[in-house]
Amino acid sequence: MTNRLHILILSGAFILTALPTSLFAQNNPEKSVSERDLINGETAYIEGLQEFESANYERALDLFSEAYVKLPENAGLNYAMADAYRQIGDLANASFYGKEAVKLEPENKWYRLMLAGIYREAGKNEATIGELEKILEYHPEATEVLAELADTYASYGMLMESNRAYSRLLKLTGENLNIHLQKLRNFNKLGIRDSVITELQKIRELDPDNLSTLQTLSNIYLEMEQPNEAKSILESALEQNKRDPKTLIMLADLYAKEAKWDSVGTMLGNVVSDPIIPADAKLTVAQYLFSQFQQHDDNTDLKEATSSVLETFIANEPDYGQAHALAADYYNNINENEKALTALARTNELMPSNDGAWIQRMQLLLTEGKYKEAINIGKQAEENVPQDPFVMYFWGSAYLAESQNAEAVEKLEEASRLPARRQLKSAIYNALGDAHAGLEQWEEAFNTYDEALKINPDNDLVLNNYAYFLSLQEKDLDKAQEMALKANRLSPNNPSYLDTVGWVYYQKGEYEKAEEFIRASLETGEASAEVMEHMGDVLDKLGRSNEAMEWWKKAYDKDSTRTHLKDKISR
Repeated sequence: MTNRLHILILSGAFILTALPTSLFAQNNPEKSVSERDLINGETAYIEGLQEFESANYERALDLFSEAYVKLPENAGLNYAMADAYRQIGDLANASFYGKEAVKLEPENKWYRLMLAGIYREAGKNEATIGELEKILEYHPEATEVLAELADTYASYGMLMESNRAYSRLLKLTGENLNIHLQKLRNFNKLGIRDSVITELQKIRELDPDNLSTLQTLSNIYLEMEQPNEAKSILESALEQNKRDPKTLIMLADLYAKEAKWDSVGTMLGNVVSDPIIPADAKLTVAQYLFSQFQQHDDNTDLKEATSSVLETFIANEPDYGQAHALAADYYNNINENEKALTALARTNELMPSNDGAWIQRMQLLLTEGKYKEAINIGKQAEENVPQDPFVMYFWGSAYLAESQNAEAVEKLEEASRLPARRQLKSAIYNALGDAHAGLEQWEEAFNTYDEALKINPDNDLVLNNYAYFLSLQEKDLDKAQEMALKANRLSPNNPSYLDTVGWVYYQKGEYEKAEEFIRASLETGEASAEVMEHMGDVLDKLGRSNEAMEWWKKAYDKDSTRTHLKDKISR
């Protein structure tokens, strides 16, 4: 039972546990209330306590108020009312009744502690401290109150007063590591270095072999900008346990701050190659190094250290899936896609339910143009992580890239029915629209693009593809023009988007504008054979047949599968 109410319910009887007088005692009850009034007040009080224990604070206050009419000078009732008002956030009334309780029983520690808490919540710092100090006048050896006073001083920035209270507490409790730590932090904030060092020495003497203590001391030395002392402490910690991952990471971090990446790599390499250290601990160390690389990815020494540690980790823990997954993240980060794919394949074997590894593998396969392999991996992924929208999206996209449009529609329609975030959902609809377009199912394609744009009106890829296919069908060309121009604004200098704008103008018979945008596409240096062919078509319409012929030839040289160009060239 809490100290707040000092009541224990046992076998139907209420027993007060912390009140110095009888629960219902009055200073002079026979003069203030009749016996019947006293009984009624007591009954309301007890019922109020029951409601309070059930967290029905408003109802408890109703009953307490009823009791208060009969028992205004009952200290316990005033205390209970203060606590109830405090629970509902009415600090003004809580303060009033708390002071009444303290006035009636000034030596009651619990009453003053609650009043101090009310003052603290109300932001009355001096009053809070005053109540805690008053308790100690009555109860000078109340260590829990003295500790609260020391903490309160510190929270109010009264650091010297806080340390005096902590020193007084040490006299009562004897040497205590945590108290010395609090004193140390206060002295450190005050900038009293001699006292900080004194406390550090005491702390180390109290617990010289405790790793946690040594790690804390190291951090404090770092706060004091004394890295050499911090390093010395950590080296002492390693003498206690040379395989402790936290100590090793802290020491590695110090070397990292000094850019001693060789030392970092050697130290952590020894960790991941140690057969006694558990794989999970090695993972923590390897993750630390990878996070350092992510922050300094242009540092070649750090890159070499990270590569070496991860390769050593995999070699020593070949059947630990998390090692391969971390290596895959690293290789993906440095664009070594083949190594990433190898690591992901092993991750899939060891952790088949890891959806992220399947998704990352499929995405990389698509990036590398390995569409058939992506299709095969999609089948495996769907078996192990079914109903995943990313898996179905990439699977369908692989079919789409292989021009297997019917299969793409099947997978992408399934993906569209799965819950997914807006960005992914829009991408799914875009790919599904492309698949329908590949089957020349134009109505379905355009409806699907509309769905994609409802989700994300600024999806530049959807806007471009929708506009391009409308232009090919010579349908809604004004709408196509609007969408193509918007896509170009959203992603300027995209050669495909520039070509789409130009081709829409071509279909509208505005050949000068068409030439302007298609030439801009060519000037990016990334234009496809299709763009070159379009340039020839535009120039042909402008009556510049010789120039047109040159562009058709360039298109055919770039992509000899466009055999229809032979007819244009031979005209």
